Amino acid sequence: MPNVSSEHRLSVVMPLLNEEEILEAAATNLAAALDTIVGQDAWQFVPVDNGSTDRTPDILAALKDRWPNTLNLRLEEKNIGKAMKHGLLNAEYEWAMILPLDEFDPGFLRWAWARRSQYDLILGSKRVDPTLNEQEPYRRLLSWGLNALLQLTLQNVTADTHGAKLLKLETLKPHIEKTVISRGQFDTELTLRSLRAGLRLAEIPVRYAEKRAARNWMLTKIGRNVVDLYRLNRVMKDVPFRDHIRYHRFCLDDIEASQA
Repeated sequence: MPNVSSEHRLSVVMPLLNEEEILEAAATNLAAALDTIVGQDAWQFVPVDNGSTDRTPDILAALKDRWPNTLNLRLEEKNIGKAMKHGLLNAEYEWAMILPLDEFDPGFLRWAWARRSQYDLILGSKRVDPTLNEQEPYRRLLSWGLNALLQLTLQNVTADTHGAKLLKLETLKPHIEKTVISRGQFDTELTLRSLRAGLRLAEIPVRYAEKRAARNWMLTKIGRNVVDLYRLNRVMKDVPFRDHIRYHRFCLDDIEASQA
């Protein structure tokens, strides 16, 4: 590997569950973008397979042959939050990107990577600009309800806590280690902890089109979110605001103007 300093290297943490239909093509497209934006041999895949029962493990083994820096991890439990946390705590480079495989937006990577020294955590948001979000209406409703509750009960200021993120691991690891909530609210807790610690956050819009059918019924997701939000409120009672909020939200014009 060429001598690339750690501050210019990126670990891409990808929680995976039964992704055989999209994994190889998505990884190939992502690798091409990473080579261009981050630099060849300056990044690694950190896929975390959490309980796949299809050909995902076999495909991951083949991907490691193509990109030897790949760090394949596996958890037996189907838990996206634990998969993200496990991947972040094992990532080898200074910067990490959490990337649900079906949510990659090259514009997010380009903007976030160019400004990584200005922020500790950069959020890619499906909700900042609804003109870029092609989710089904019922999923938009679920997302709206969840985020409304976060704003009401936990004083959250971001529009979205899920999706792609760029993190400075040296700064975020102590907060990652303290997270308690798993499943779909792990990154919500991490975002809230970062805000309350006075870390520097940015939120930018991303383009989103659903590439596969929803894996859980709406009522199932609502039930899980209610339980997790109850637990999250109990956890965050012991996490005070240590400083004032340091948070910027950008619109699509900001992103496109910076890349012109």
